[in-house]
Amino acid sequence: MKAKVNEMRAKFEAQNHQHGQERPEWAPMDHIQFARRLLLVLFTVTLVGFWIEIAWDWAYNVDPATGQPVSLLDLRATPAQVRALASSLSGAYGTMIAMLLTFVSLAVPLTANLYTPKLIGLFIRDPINLFVICTAVVLAAHNLLAVSISFDKWTAQLPFAVAVLGAVVGWLLVLPYYFYVVSFIDPHTIIHRVHRSLMHELNVATTGRRSVANSQQAVDQRIHGLGSVLLRAADRADRDVTLDAVRTHLMELGRVRQIKPRLPPAFLRVDNDLLAGMADDAAEILNEKGIWVEHRIAHQLVLAFHCVLAKMPDGVSAMAQAVANVAHQEAQAANTEVFLLLVRTLNSFLRAAIKKRDNAAVCDVVHSYKGLARKLLEGHAQLVPALGEHLRYYADYARAQGLPFIYERMSYELCELVEMADLRGHDAATALLDYVLNMADVASYPGLVKSRAVLGAYFSLQGRAGPFERVLHSLQTVPPALLVQARADILAVSERLFWEVNHHGVNFDYVEPERRARVAALLSLAGAAPTPHDARFGT
Repeated sequence: MKAKVNEMRAKFEAQNHQHGQERPEWAPMDHIQFARRLLLVLFTVTLVGFWIEIAWDWAYNVDPATGQPVSLLDLRATPAQVRALASSLSGAYGTMIAMLLTFVSLAVPLTANLYTPKLIGLFIRDPINLFVICTAVVLAAHNLLAVSISFDKWTAQLPFAVAVLGAVVGWLLVLPYYFYVVSFIDPHTIIHRVHRSLMHELNVATTGRRSVANSQQAVDQRIHGLGSVLLRAADRADRDVTLDAVRTHLMELGRVRQIKPRLPPAFLRVDNDLLAGMADDAAEILNEKGIWVEHRIAHQLVLAFHCVLAKMPDGVSAMAQAVANVAHQEAQAANTEVFLLLVRTLNSFLRAAIKKRDNAAVCDVVHSYKGLARKLLEGHAQLVPALGEHLRYYADYARAQGLPFIYERMSYELCELVEMADLRGHDAATALLDYVLNMADVASYPGLVKSRAVLGAYFSLQGRAGPFERVLHSLQTVPPALLVQARADILAVSERLFWEVNHHGVNFDYVEPERRARVAALLSLAGAAPTPHDARFGT
């Protein structure tokens, strides 16, 4: 049995992977889908069950006066019957409307206060909400009509039948509509609906049906609406909603890239009235590059990152990784300006984490940063040196903020990027090596000594005499005691896995056995008297 369950799970996962779905295999049913199915089931059971009940009873229906079966045409609702039933129906309609309005009046404003005031407008304009509430009101009014035309000498039969049928239909709608409203105010549904409203405004802007200024204002409001959901979710440390909102923001960048060719050129130029608080020069740069929409989206991510950093530390890595992934997609799409915008977004994340002096958060962002650089080495290596320069800059910034561990961590990451670029034969390796060797005060940081020694051992194995000599020369100013300590630290580590749970997973001081001897030899050479070039490199 267990094998069968595992087989079904594997098949489901394979289908999800084939269709690009990320929904887990045992995810709960969507509330809207459940409401539709419930509505269908209720109406089916009601129609079939009520028809069987009436048909069975009708089969034994006999007029007590004549003893003959009664025809439908002989049936008439009496005035007393209509008044009595209409009174009951009035109470039922009143209860139904009170339930609906109370539930909606409580649930929608409370949820709007938690996430975004835009929810109220979305709810009011939703056709299903309008249909159900208006239907209940119309049926209640119609019931009064049925009562008002009930006279002793003449009683309307059709309004009476419609009133009865409407009461049945109205009460059958209550439960499915409850689940629909629950789904409507679900945060994930709110994100989806606000996202759709933004895409709608962008599509309207392409048609020219509105003035450019009005279209820009509408798009900016929708971006802020989605940003409000993100900010409020992050402020409450709501992980699922926050990450879903982050993914939606980043997905919007891809949609904007598709719609952008159809937007009028005037739409891509804005003034400072819309970009409140932005310097004139900054606004002019956005106008020149035509990326004010993307900039507003990225700005929401930067604002949210500060909340995530303070209240949801475990969301830092997910947020940085999501931005890095989309940055790589934009690089692949040759959308250089948006790629650079997302790199600046990661830089903002990095600065905020360093200012907070949170080593774990900084490491999470750096890990995503390095992951982006590694991906770019496969086809877009010309973009990597700029990333290395940024890492080098923030290494100095971390050092100035009193974070020596981060300063050393940056050296390890840059050395690893040098190896990757050199293995692929990219010119970026030279620029990255310059950033490594320009990191100041190597004699005071054991991490800088060890990372350079590991890199120098790589060049020794690859037969790269020039870079090897540069690394060796940079270590010759290090005190012998520190070289001995670095050598002992590296030789003492034989386990690749780090002894704590973190995102890096690998012990920085771990070196493959075939390279370990080269590291020890290089550190020994760095502390020895100068020797001929061939002897040093061949050790």
